[in-house]
Amino acid sequence: MRFAARTHGIRPSSTTVLMSRNADLLNWSAWRPLVGAARDSAIPHAPGLYRIRRVGREDLDYVGQTGRSLRGRLGMLRGIYAEIMPYADPHTAGPALWALHRAVGCEFEALTVSVEGSTPWRKGLEALAIALYRQEHGRSPTVEFGRMPHGYRASSSYNRRLLEAGRVYRGGACEGIEASHAPGIPPVGPLAGDPQGPEWGGHAWSPWVLLSEIRKHAPIGSGLYRIRGQDPGGLLYVGQGGVANRLIAHAGKIRTPGLAQGEIFAAAGTLECSWVVNDA
Repeated sequence: MRFAARTHGIRPSSTTVLMSRNADLLNWSAWRPLVGAARDSAIPHAPGLYRIRRVGREDLDYVGQTGRSLRGRLGMLRGIYAEIMPYADPHTAGPALWALHRAVGCEFEALTVSVEGSTPWRKGLEALAIALYRQEHGRSPTVEFGRMPHGYRASSSYNRRLLEAGRVYRGGACEGIEASHAPGIPPVGPLAGDPQGPEWGGHAWSPWVLLSEIRKHAPIGSGLYRIRGQDPGGLLYVGQGGVANRLIAHAGKIRTPGLAQGEIFAAAGTLECSWVVNDA
């Protein structure tokens, strides 16, 4: 997937969002230094998506989104140039980018695109951008999903609950291998194909069953799950986690007054679900 280098944003109704290997997904800006991003007038004060990489490299270290100011969000990473590792607040990627900078002395740059519309729309575009990157590179961006470089342990988040529990700590250099050091796994299969099909995405999905009867089936373990309504070609929801508990929770949303997701589920007719268990 190739990304265009233009400066204007994208609207939810735009037809430029295409699942095509030769189409431009979003109209990204030019690369800008991450140092001083909070004062960079070329970075918009608008919601949108951003990508971060090490200067001189083509692969990405992080893809993110914000519903506030792109300039402000990137400015939250100023702590990666400090002497001590920042907390995972105000930016979750701060500890990992600090570790990369500390380990190899690299500089970073960022690419942005303004995105108008709702939070689900913006987060959907973020997920799609990461998925397309994974298809092209065979792995996730380097420090996406809480990953850390080898030899470093991340700082905790910083909030009142953690403070009261005595669970706030600074990260830094460490010995041994930790879960956060695990490399990103490649996609199991391509994104194309029927999203309701039994092998979509390269996975071996279970047969479809009624969501209202999920307690009868109660799949054991964690993995992926999907929910469909009466639309013959699409999905209502794709999720991950403890499959049985997550699907039971979704079934209960239909009966929760005022819940937007529940209203969408209720309007979709009879709901069915399918899953693939993978505890890796």
